[in-house]
Formats: sequence, C-alpha cells, structure tokens
Amino acid sequence: MSAPAIARYILANAAAVTAQVPAARIFVGPIPLKSDLPAIGVRFISGTERATVSMAEASRFRTDRVQVTVHANTYASKVAILELVRTALSPRSGSFNGFDVDSITPEGEGPDLDDEAAVTFERSRDFMVAWRT
Repeated sequence: MSAPAIARYILANAAAVTAQVPAARIFVGPIPLKSDLPAIGVRFISGTERATVSMAEASRFRTDRVQVTVHANTYASKVAILELVRTALSPRSGSFNGFDVDSITPEGEGPDLDDEAAVTFERSRDFMVAWRT
C-alpha cells in the first residue's frame, strides 16, 4: 500500500465523489490517455519516515505528500469535483483498507492547466498523508 493508494481508496469509496467520477476512473498514477472524463489521478510527490519509539519496529510512520489531479470537460465541473475531493480527504484519520492513517490534511492547490481547444480542464490539490506502513 502507498499514500496514493490510500487516497484513491478513500475517493473511490466516497459517494459524493463517485456520483461525479466513477471509481473506475480514479487512478493511482497518471490518468491514461484517451480516458473518459471526468477522471482523477493520484500521485506520490514526496515522503519521509517519521521517527518512532523504536526504529526497529516492523511498521513505521510515514508522512507522504500526494497530488490529486482532476481532469474534466468543463471548468465548472473541474472546480466542483476538486471541492468534493477536498471534502472527502480532509481532515481524515482512521483505518482505511486495513491501513492506519494518523491524518490527511490539505496542503496546497495547483494552477489551472486548461486546454480549451482539446476541451480538457485540469487542476490539482496536494494532501499530506501521515500513516503507518
């Protein structure tokens, strides 16, 4: 499991998100070319292990930065879906798909990367995922 997989699991199980973007169009990694829109991609940006009481423990705490990118057919739907993503992911803690998540918090929002000629509208938002491996 990875922080992007945890975020994808949460998004794919959030009814408000999947009402707009089917779970089959929520990807870990880049969104495949020629994918139907809207679609969501979740990528690993950076991460670090956090010190624990005993670094010899089998599991470790990590804090990873993930980027969630929304691709949509209109500017308005891109903005709306990104808000659903923000609501679904933060603030969060608990057990997700068997993994202990200390916290998920929003970190920053990226620029509009729209291509009106290709009718694709894109923006991303970063999240910090603190979890136990």
